[in-house]
Amino acid sequence: MKYFGTDGIRGKYADFAVSEPFYKLLGKVVGEKLLADGGGKIVVGGDTRASTESLKAAFCAGLKACGCPHEDVGILPTPALAYAVLKRGAKMGAMITASHNPYTDNGIKFFDENAAKISDQTQAILEESIDAEREGLDFSSYAGVDFSPRPIFPGEFALCEYAEKMSSIFKPGFLSGIKIALDTANGATSTVSARVFRNYGAEVFETGNTPDGFNINDTVGSQHPESLLALCRRVGADVGFAHDGDGDRVIVADENCSLLEGEEVLGLMAVDAAERGKLDGGGIVTTVQSNMGLDESLAEAGISVWRSGVGDRLVAQLMREKGCCIGGENSGHYIFSEISPCGDGLAAALSILSVMVSKGGKLSRLRGGIRMLPVESCAIEVARKIPLEETAELKKAVEECNKALSGKGRILVRYSGTENKIRLLVEGRDSRVVGDCMKKLKNAVQIDLQ
Repeated sequence: MKYFGTDGIRGKYADFAVSEPFYKLLGKVVGEKLLADGGGKIVVGGDTRASTESLKAAFCAGLKACGCPHEDVGILPTPALAYAVLKRGAKMGAMITASHNPYTDNGIKFFDENAAKISDQTQAILEESIDAEREGLDFSSYAGVDFSPRPIFPGEFALCEYAEKMSSIFKPGFLSGIKIALDTANGATSTVSARVFRNYGAEVFETGNTPDGFNINDTVGSQHPESLLALCRRVGADVGFAHDGDGDRVIVADENCSLLEGEEVLGLMAVDAAERGKLDGGGIVTTVQSNMGLDESLAEAGISVWRSGVGDRLVAQLMREKGCCIGGENSGHYIFSEISPCGDGLAAALSILSVMVSKGGKLSRLRGGIRMLPVESCAIEVARKIPLEETAELKKAVEECNKALSGKGRILVRYSGTENKIRLLVEGRDSRVVGDCMKKLKNAVQIDLQ
């Protein structure tokens, strides 16, 4: 794809594909497609970064220019935008966000009428339309807006309709006596997740809950768990949660201030669902990025694991194909379709709390079912993204590492779909071999790509 990556369009604000002129054109193209497909409304929202309102206004101007009905549902988490699609009976949803990226970035994600990420086919059609009309776009004199910090808060849809929906799923008061530490990344879940937890009776302590447009994901949130862990220690929390900027992921800490691996969360939820006879499809879906220890551990419980490519859009797609109700990525994207049709950090947190409360135990005692294999992973900035098969040193390093692992491990090398980074993963039975392989891959990346 030329504009779309693994999760929509994303990049630095004021670059061509993340600029007001481009978003106005994009709005026109999206609106024209909706009209050509029979019409219908699109709902539009965004996160708390400084450029969101300006880009959203440009996108809506494009929709208006072609006569496409639309509703601005304000600042809200991405899963709340997906819910707005269903609640409003819309044909599409557009969420302006760059997820866990810094405020300097922005982007856009699209949902179809079923609140699922749009298909590759739809993305390709949009890209063709953009290219057909972009010649008339004058970008030569464009300069991005110079923003200033200001208080930013989620809007009425997030705080009322979405929060009310999320507060009605579980038994009233089921969190009474539970002390929760919560880091909302100065993002779109600020005040929203805390409101829902309190509606269920929890005592909530917050950090990262004062968005100003510039501090989203800045040393807080799922990318910086040290902030959550510090809060957990300070307040003696029973459990801790940290969202990313748009709220479609969550990381989890137990009462000992220890982070759960994403595989542990998936395993915990899978085993509980199986015990309740609610594990649709007889297994779960995760990505190629997850530890193979998840597969081996769940196999002992008779639970299958299917793997998709990276991205919650691909996870959801394979979940539908396999008839599964649980899926996710080890990065903290979880889809529990009993509650939400898409990745939803708040839904995931509530699901984990439900298991914790129903089993009457501490989270530290419930997490031990998944035995992780030794693994190292990293993301490295690159100056260029040449095809991996054309890299000399990296290709050679991968071959040497595969020999060193002797068929008892795996190597994953891929470019990020949203950033100028390459992601490396080495997994095996011997931690020493894993470490040696990672050093070799890093050295090769430095030679070939930096």
